[in-house]
Amino acid sequence: MLRKLSKRTALSNIEREALLSLPSRSAAFDRGAYMVREGDKVETCYALVNGFAYRQKMAGSGARQILSIHLRGDMVDLQNSLLDVADHSVQALTRVEAVSIPRKAVIDLAAEHPNIARALWRDTLIDGSIFREWMLNIGQRDAHQRIAHLFCELAVRQEAADMCEGPNFAWPMTQEQIGDATGLTSVHVNRTVQRMRGEGLINTANQTVTIEDWPALQAAADFSRAYLHLPEARAEGR
Repeated sequence: MLRKLSKRTALSNIEREALLSLPSRSAAFDRGAYMVREGDKVETCYALVNGFAYRQKMAGSGARQILSIHLRGDMVDLQNSLLDVADHSVQALTRVEAVSIPRKAVIDLAAEHPNIARALWRDTLIDGSIFREWMLNIGQRDAHQRIAHLFCELAVRQEAADMCEGPNFAWPMTQEQIGDATGLTSVHVNRTVQRMRGEGLINTANQTVTIEDWPALQAAADFSRAYLHLPEARAEGR
């Protein structure tokens, strides 16, 4: 978490030590377990150490919309530290290791260190930028573009978090979850992924995606990394 915040906001040694001194306890969640439930009063924030989580909301019909994916270094539910009651749920996409930080400690730290408050605010604003791109993805791109865009985003974000190098990256989502993130049926997702394989864009095996042609995948996805607000491109072409 500190590495992620420091890449985007210059932090002094005192500020870094203050962040590392936040009271916390270890927490673990099995795949599918709720980290946050909609309607709950929020008492803690979670920083992800290992694994993937996702935000989601449920319609009255029971249909689910996945709103975002989170990975190592991300703070989950930071915005609810001020909103008191969770307006959406967060579930573990894989087994998750995290640290739980009391919301009051986060609020007090931000009040004492304005630059840390700025760093946390910036992090939340970038979450908003990603959400806006997801809205555009669902509303204005076709199925091929939507799924290709999701591949591109997770590849770039994992690389930025030092979770992968080169063309291979973890892919923890089922076809049903891809559909819930892109507004597509599982059948449509399957056909689209098969088409992408046939076009030589990607290969998938054992919850891993290999990007075979990054420029072509990026073009197919209408993908620009600008909305992620990352400080630098880690790999050639990305």
